[in-house]
Amino acid sequence: MGEDYFKEQLTNAIEEETLLDRKFNFISTARLVVFIALLIAFYIRFFNKNKIAGVFGFALLLIFFFLLYFHNKVEGEKEYIQSKKVVLEKYIDRFSNQWKEFKEDGSKYLTEKIPQTIDLDLFGKASLYQYICVAHTSYGRDMLAKSLCNYEPDREGILRRQEAVKELVSKKEFSMHIQTLSHLLEKEQKINADKGIEKFIQYGEDKTKHFPKWIRFFTWGLPIITIIFIGLFAMGLLPLFSIYACVGLQFGFAVLGNRKNKEILGPLYSFSRNIEAYRRIFEALEKEKFTSEYLNMWQKELTKGEGATKGIKALNSIGEAVNLRYSPIIYAIACGTLMWDYQCAEALESWKSTYGSHIRNWMKAVGEIESLLSLGVICSVKDNYSFPSITQSHIPRFKAEEIFHPLINEKQVVANSLELQAQTCIITGSNMSGKTTFLRSIGVNMALAYAGGPVCAKNFETTCMALFTSMRIQDDVSQGISTFYAELLRIKTMVQYSVYKRPMLLLIDEIFKGTNSADRIIGAKETIKKLSQSWIISMISTHDFELCELSDNEDVRAVNYHFSEYYIDDEIHFDYIIKKGRCETTNAKHLMRMAGIL
Repeated sequence: MGEDYFKEQLTNAIEEETLLDRKFNFISTARLVVFIALLIAFYIRFFNKNKIAGVFGFALLLIFFFLLYFHNKVEGEKEYIQSKKVVLEKYIDRFSNQWKEFKEDGSKYLTEKIPQTIDLDLFGKASLYQYICVAHTSYGRDMLAKSLCNYEPDREGILRRQEAVKELVSKKEFSMHIQTLSHLLEKEQKINADKGIEKFIQYGEDKTKHFPKWIRFFTWGLPIITIIFIGLFAMGLLPLFSIYACVGLQFGFAVLGNRKNKEILGPLYSFSRNIEAYRRIFEALEKEKFTSEYLNMWQKELTKGEGATKGIKALNSIGEAVNLRYSPIIYAIACGTLMWDYQCAEALESWKSTYGSHIRNWMKAVGEIESLLSLGVICSVKDNYSFPSITQSHIPRFKAEEIFHPLINEKQVVANSLELQAQTCIITGSNMSGKTTFLRSIGVNMALAYAGGPVCAKNFETTCMALFTSMRIQDDVSQGISTFYAELLRIKTMVQYSVYKRPMLLLIDEIFKGTNSADRIIGAKETIKKLSQSWIISMISTHDFELCELSDNEDVRAVNYHFSEYYIDDEIHFDYIIKKGRCETTNAKHLMRMAGIL
């Protein structure tokens, strides 16, 4: 869509917000004027006995409530447009380096157990996750993270998600609407909201029945008796004491059942502020017509039984009743006359029996839509992208045309092309020439492809392969593990997995760089020979030109590629273009001279 598109949308949103501000201020002023007029009218009616003033005052009361309704409606529209502005501003930030300041960077998903999360900058500061994530629910974030770590990809699953991403990308207005509502949801959430939501889900899944049937006699009987007694007292047929007795009895029940009612209603307290935001998301997802199988599957999760929208509306009514406790005087009257806490607890228990088992799947449905929308971000901020062709074959293969790294500015990045099929690719090249970036470009685009998203390439074809990386190797002093040994453990994992003869893609940057050159070359050659199998593609960067000799070994099936530098007026330059064959140049001495070391 391009940066200009989002800037135009942002300008429209700002203009719309300005109009809403004017409308909001006008209604606020009108409310104040009507309220003052209302007070004057009722003053005249009750102190001057003027019936016309009473009629006028009643009309003003209706107008006041009418203005109050529209005031709240406009306030909601303002909150929506403000959230939309934030979403649009974040899209604009993705065209510069401002996206690196996004709060959600997925650092909690970084793990040594899945090395590519670190090696490929999938998570953490300045990561792919930080760049594309538009999820604001814990389920959405978790599902996006899980999709980017698709360890053993399944072709059918990838194609289903891919179809869904394509459809969401084509639905620009709908996608923006869901992202806006999602951001609005986050705005409404309190601290530890995710824990509150999970607590409520667990409550819904709990089959325990907290109320015996006999308690309903008091829950409904006492309020009815109290209301009848109030009526009889008003007619002079009962003494005031009878009302005191009923109210006192209800307060006694309220005190005795306070702990139990809090236990039942507690999960709803932490979730209540999110209810309205979720209702709007559910409603939007239920109403939309989808063509892709995957989106329809998740939509059905929202429409099962009586449906998520109906369920969340009912829950909202219970939530509003529970929140009456924040108005102490009205709450005390309700507890004394209507067994209020018992009524709320019983209503919530009844709601749970109908909808409780569906809540988690409702949240998963929203989370998966957020995950798919996040993958579609690439289509919105990149001019050059494509959806990969996932081919079905037991022989590992990939073909990339004009592939580039999604986190490098598209105006500056250099695209490359490469095709491999069950081969070992030895990549040599001088320092800073682009070897590591190229390996990461392959890896991060593979992660996007296997997640079902678009890739940054003109054309991209691949089979399903388990992805292994060995790039950012760190020692661990506490465990007595050196850099070299840490890399050995990474390579060992690859060797162990290779025994299963399942397709693999290995990305190894500067193999065995943590040891001396003689041991490194011997170890690297033996490792490459062991990993040169018909079900494996290996891409290995190195400064050791001796490894290029493996291309002469028919059993290894190695091919040589390289990156190189060139010089103009004794200044070093790089074209970052991968070329066939081994590298013939080095630049370490030149770089040391530039740094002032030599």
